[in-house]
Amino acid sequence: MAIKKNTELKFNDKAFTLIIAGAPGTGKTTLALSAPKPLLFDFDKGVSRVRAEHRGLTSEVDSYEDFLADLETEEYKECETVILDTGGSLVQLMQPWARRTDRKAASDGRAMFGVIKSEFSRLTAQIRNDGKNVVILFHTTEVMKGDQVMTRLSCEGSVKDICWTPADLGGTLFLRGKKRIMCFSPTEESFGKGCYGIRGEIEVPDLPAGAQNRFLTDLFDKARANIAKEQAEFGSLKLVYDEAIAQGTGIISGIKDAETATAAVTKLGNLKHALTSKSELSGKLQARVKDLGLKWDKGLSAYVVA
Repeated sequence: MAIKKNTELKFNDKAFTLIIAGAPGTGKTTLALSAPKPLLFDFDKGVSRVRAEHRGLTSEVDSYEDFLADLETEEYKECETVILDTGGSLVQLMQPWARRTDRKAASDGRAMFGVIKSEFSRLTAQIRNDGKNVVILFHTTEVMKGDQVMTRLSCEGSVKDICWTPADLGGTLFLRGKKRIMCFSPTEESFGKGCYGIRGEIEVPDLPAGAQNRFLTDLFDKARANIAKEQAEFGSLKLVYDEAIAQGTGIISGIKDAETATAAVTKLGNLKHALTSKSELSGKLQARVKDLGLKWDKGLSAYVVA
């Protein structure tokens, strides 16, 4: 059965979709390769700039059809993270494919980008459904909005807008002095997306020779731990909530007149409440006394016949 109660949901193997945006040279690819068991699709042909000890499985495809074929390989099936480097270059790679596969797209640029938008959504959904983390890299560009300099994703078409919707996390990687900072919160200058307790600015440590590249692996582990903690806390509250609703509903069903309604107020107040149990039972109580034609008398601190 696909439908589950809240307390039945498990997130131990939760996969994440992450967007990393930043100017060239900020270390986006190296950061992406810190994710667990990565497979890098190097559309920018820039993996040579990554320190050799941090490189891993890499595909340098020359067509979108080749890229789709790589998604059927054993290497893809065994990886845990798919890195698209960069989203803007992937869109460029899609353009000849879109013109070949769609008659209208062959002569209409707007139609072509419409095909690409739909395919990008389908592609990333497929990777997520395969249980993979998806890390999408984007170069950034600066645009003026009034007197404000804004940082935006460098990408043709509307992919730069729709990619944020399914993303769990995302933000801009930038340099502040000699420090590398990843900002997971939106600012006036740039987009950001935080969740699962991951938000704000987080420093990305430098990697001396021989150091393990684990930043995203540890970040994903932390996010899963935060989800599990929140779920466990909710589970204990849910037990209190269920008990309060069960007892409170019984108390309310026993209301027959003004006297029992007044007594019910005290009984409901003495229950141990959690989550929305108090407000829900209050609503049920008000509905019950209304049906019986009762009203609360502040002077008597009791229900009386209206």
